[in-house]
Amino acid sequence: MLHDDNRRRRLSLSIPKSAVSVPEEVRQILTRNYAVYQCLKMKIINFHSLAELIQARVQEVTGRKASVNTLVVAIKRFSDSLSDIKSLDTSRVLRGARISLSSDIVDVTIKAPRTQFSSIVKELSEAASELSEFPHIFPLANSIKMILPAADYDLIRPKRGRLGVAVTQPNVAKLTLSLSSSAEITPGVASYVTELLYRNGVNILDAFLGYGDIIIVVDDRDGALAYDILRKETHGSDHPSESS
Repeated sequence: MLHDDNRRRRLSLSIPKSAVSVPEEVRQILTRNYAVYQCLKMKIINFHSLAELIQARVQEVTGRKASVNTLVVAIKRFSDSLSDIKSLDTSRVLRGARISLSSDIVDVTIKAPRTQFSSIVKELSEAASELSEFPHIFPLANSIKMILPAADYDLIRPKRGRLGVAVTQPNVAKLTLSLSSSAEITPGVASYVTELLYRNGVNILDAFLGYGDIIIVVDDRDGALAYDILRKETHGSDHPSESS
């Protein structure tokens, strides 16, 4: 019986369970894992250790035996293919972008049914005539976000009943990044900017990504740091500051 069980196990591995080949499954696993994918691009990962890590998964999905050496070959071929992919030249793409920093900002969240969104947005837009600048208003799935200076929020809050039940996050800073025309059509710019801030210890509270603009909300204490990080990428470290 034991001999039969072992024979069935060997047969189950030899008969493919799907049409996915071993190299294709390796490619899918490596592509879906962001950390591994980045390490492969930078050539800082051990192929043999990675092969041992994914071996069980590859055999389970493909139904085929896959030795560590076979997987190492597949991993190396995938890694070599990444060299042919042109990486995002952020220093070139972001050059010419304009960045501004505004402190003493309030991040307002108004929770309401979507059926009330139009009336709330209309009310907020009408209130903008009393303010120093038009606020950023973003209707989301279950709420409306509004980003505006604290002084403006204090001005309209007593006059607008709906804002009385709004959730506010004071003492934040707003970074506005206006992209150049070349950056607008280049994929990956927004993710690069947010990842750049994350790697440098800046906690992003909110981010709104448009076709030509990126608006990022951070803690007021991180505002100057975030501005300096982005300024070095967009204009160079010797460019004068533009903040308010």
